[in-house]
Amino acid sequence: MPEIKETFEELKNYIGELPIGLLLFDSNKKTTSWNKCALELLELKDEDFKKNDFGQVNNQITEIIESEYITEKEIVGLSKALKAKKIITSDKNIILQITETTQESIGEMSHELRRPITNIKTLAESLLMGAIKDPDIAPKFLKNINEEIDRLAKLVNELLSLSRIKAGKVSQLKKKLDLKSRADDAIKLLQSIADKKNTKLINEAPEGYEIFGDQEQIDHVIQNLIENAIKYSSEGAVITVKAGPNPGSFQVDDTGIGMLESEIPKIFDRFYRVDRTKNKGSSGLGLSIVKNVVDLHGGKIEVKSKPGSGSSFIIQLPLE
Repeated sequence: MPEIKETFEELKNYIGELPIGLLLFDSNKKTTSWNKCALELLELKDEDFKKNDFGQVNNQITEIIESEYITEKEIVGLSKALKAKKIITSDKNIILQITETTQESIGEMSHELRRPITNIKTLAESLLMGAIKDPDIAPKFLKNINEEIDRLAKLVNELLSLSRIKAGKVSQLKKKLDLKSRADDAIKLLQSIADKKNTKLINEAPEGYEIFGDQEQIDHVIQNLIENAIKYSSEGAVITVKAGPNPGSFQVDDTGIGMLESEIPKIFDRFYRVDRTKNKGSSGLGLSIVKNVVDLHGGKIEVKSKPGSGSSFIIQLPLE
């Protein structure tokens, strides 16, 4: 409808001096208008928008525009941390609002950090009040303190990783990687965790199958996907790493608890857990890091899952 375009142009002029990027997409999801700030924040030119090409963040913009579930999304890989918010108009046009965002929510971080700190303090106080003299209780409390410190250290490291990715401060050295070798390394690293739950880790990647990416970051993706599958699988589950359906893709399948389709868009949010009551050891950051790394590579993630039937995480990376 012409009214939407006219209203958008007025909106552009009204907030022209504010650091808010605006893009208008028609019902066919093609860009029809934008403001100067959108160009600056996304580090693009008018010619790019005219071609519906969003450069390094093309997949990220396409994801929020085309998804019926996603209305807000963090944009990573540029010099500034950005957030995109989608507004659908009455005639199915789409307005995308781009703004700078803080690296992490202070409230989210303090809440997650408070739990292990509180647990450590409670255990330490109990030891100081006399439990240290009990030969049965003291070793158990000291072990719990050590576990909480490990959990706290992992949480801080993951927060730092996310911050660096979102700030565009992560360098990449992309090359062809042997999937079988990368999966073998990840399985060796996580085998002891899997053994505690009698979980079987299988590497079905074919010999010579290659993916393209930064080795350290892709290793982090594979490790986080396997570790996440272990946490959300019951005793005796099977987790498999294999080649994906398309060249340059791979997937991690599990026979775990699965999830509802409505939960899938949320699992990549910071600190989101499918079942908070059963996974107190989870930081809630693993899948968020996975999504950010894949976005940084210009790739895509597809998740297939049903409650009680396990999940499949399919990672499609560019071929070069």
